[in-house]
Amino acid sequence: MATTAKIHESEDESASPVEIVTRWGLVVLAVIATIGALLRIFSPTTISVTQGLDQTTLLYLAVAGGLLLFRQIKTFSLGQLKLEMIEKIRERQDRQEERLDDIHLILPLLLPDNEVKHIKKLFARATSGYRGSHPLRTEIRRLASIGLLSRKVGRSIAEMKDGADFDLEEYVELTKLGRQWAVRLQDIEATAEKAT
Repeated sequence: MATTAKIHESEDESASPVEIVTRWGLVVLAVIATIGALLRIFSPTTISVTQGLDQTTLLYLAVAGGLLLFRQIKTFSLGQLKLEMIEKIRERQDRQEERLDDIHLILPLLLPDNEVKHIKKLFARATSGYRGSHPLRTEIRRLASIGLLSRKVGRSIAEMKDGADFDLEEYVELTKLGRQWAVRLQDIEATAEKAT
């Protein structure tokens, strides 16, 4: 049964508060275990130091040493059992969040042209002259449902009555994701223009 451990190689990497607390927490536990061992060795009830060095005392010292070593280990494998430390898990979560952000930015590219136009107009603040219709309300609701638009307080999409003229910006606004997508869309269009 193979046992492996990867040791943290450089201490000068930037550490997050969780890493700092974890490392110092292990040091504190190691100190407590060492104090427990010393109290057993030099206890008034023990006749000699060698009598104080029993299995329990040696276990305290082993735990203290293990805790100090443990704060340096990133990954520990014992056969098929693999334990990953907080740093490794956090790195993986960060990569997943980046991928999700990319997916969020890519998904709107699948939108129909009419819906893209609404995003562009809201971003450019050129939203006057809209005329209410069922297809328009459907498009705006869809954009809101996928998180690109949010309804303004006290307003509803149903108020965009058939045939009524209005300013779209009075009813909805771009979300943070919507603004990110609008910027990305401008970049894509600028790149396409340069290419042609």
